[in-house]
Amino acid sequence: MTVRASQGHRSDRWQAAACRPLALLGVTACLATLSGCAQMVSSSLEDTFGRDDFDAARASELPYASLKLRHANNTALVVLATLGGNGRIARFESRDRGILELRDGVLSATSGFARDVADRREQSTTGRALARPAWLMDSGTSYRVSVSALSPYPRQLERQDAASTGSQRQDTVAVMHVHEAEAHLECDAAAPYQLPLAELNLQHCSEILRWDDGSTSTNELWRDDTRVWAADMTAWPDGPRFGWEIAKAW
Repeated sequence: MTVRASQGHRSDRWQAAACRPLALLGVTACLATLSGCAQMVSSSLEDTFGRDDFDAARASELPYASLKLRHANNTALVVLATLGGNGRIARFESRDRGILELRDGVLSATSGFARDVADRREQSTTGRALARPAWLMDSGTSYRVSVSALSPYPRQLERQDAASTGSQRQDTVAVMHVHEAEAHLECDAAAPYQLPLAELNLQHCSEILRWDDGSTSTNELWRDDTRVWAADMTAWPDGPRFGWEIAKAW
């Protein structure tokens, strides 16, 4: 399904709080506008391929919750910019204003990348709300996934220019595609996993997605009983891939 979105969609969606510190289990969130403190302490996810801009020592020193984020063959340190939804929705920002939103520890939206996730939702196979986050359920659980994909490179539309007879003018519109899938979670026994600043005993899980267009993709998650600590996810069929590991938890 395709839906046109207004140009102001993402700027409104990502409006952050005024800049102020927030204590979160001994770690600080960098609450800021999009040009605030997250811009100063995070590293960049630029278009240059093969860039590694993650510094474990800096992540350890910073008083902010943070991730080691991988995207488009680049690696960056991103810090927690805002926390909402009673702690369930965490938004991390890179220096070049790439934003990653995690809901219950898993990718739910992005902004500022070549292709963005507008929203990702999960529900039961019967269409009901899930009792708990899908990726914390038992191995063998099945559920439905819906992803709204927003293209920041708008489709070109030609229309008659009323001011000049016979001329054509091109407008840009953001185009949103909705992808749906049947998901199945398979998990292994817990084993040691090396995070950027610690080693934890984590369970590796594969989220196998069978999309309505007939394609299949697999997301990888590493979890304990309370949260997802690391993940490597393809947002939708042939969509962008995002991987991250928690450096400092929130």
